[in-house]
Amino acid sequence: MTFGSSQYLISPIDISISKLAMPTAYVLINCDSNRKVPVINELRELPGMKVVEEIHGAYDMLIKLEQGSVEELKETIKWRLKKIPDIKSTVTLIAIEQASKKSTPF
Repeated sequence: MTFGSSQYLISPIDISISKLAMPTAYVLINCDSNRKVPVINELRELPGMKVVEEIHGAYDMLIKLEQGSVEELKETIKWRLKKIPDIKSTVTLIAIEQASKKSTPF
């Protein structure tokens, strides 16, 4: 199904699509497995930090950052996050829209 210029697997009638109130980034992180606690402690100090989760799979952690602008997100990721010792690699995903189930039928 096509909705606007995007394709969705569910009907747009069942979801609400809106611009995000604050620019949001999700970052997948690989780090030295023996140094996870110090990395987590440093991640918690980043501006705009909302969530730090240890995950299983190809990456060790997933974090969520929210800031006032995309430029602020970029600066935090480039100059703060990527400078944390023991982080081996990252993959950054910047959210541009939010899709969620409608809470009330309209």
